[in-house]
Amino acid sequence: MKHLFILDVRQPAEWHAGHVPGAHHISGGDLPGRLDDVPKDKPVAVYCGSGYRSSVAASLLRRGGHRYVSNVIGGFTAREARQLPVESR
Repeated sequence: MKHLFILDVRQPAEWHAGHVPGAHHISGGDLPGRLDDVPKDKPVAVYCGSGYRSSVAASLLRRGGHRYVSNVIGGFTAREARQLPVESR
């Protein structure tokens, strides 16, 4: 089974305040120039604060040839509401 690539597309300050453990960070505005940094051979789960920016990022990834992309509905806000583990840097 392929491992999931978790992509956080929030702004750097949001990322540093806390993110999903094991996530990779590429700001949504930087993503168009960094599509090759996201593997095409793994499923990708994209999240932001609430789900709007990640829906745009997921569409961009799909247009860029990524086949297995999911938008995490509710984003990081929903994760915090459920008191799930958070990592910070």
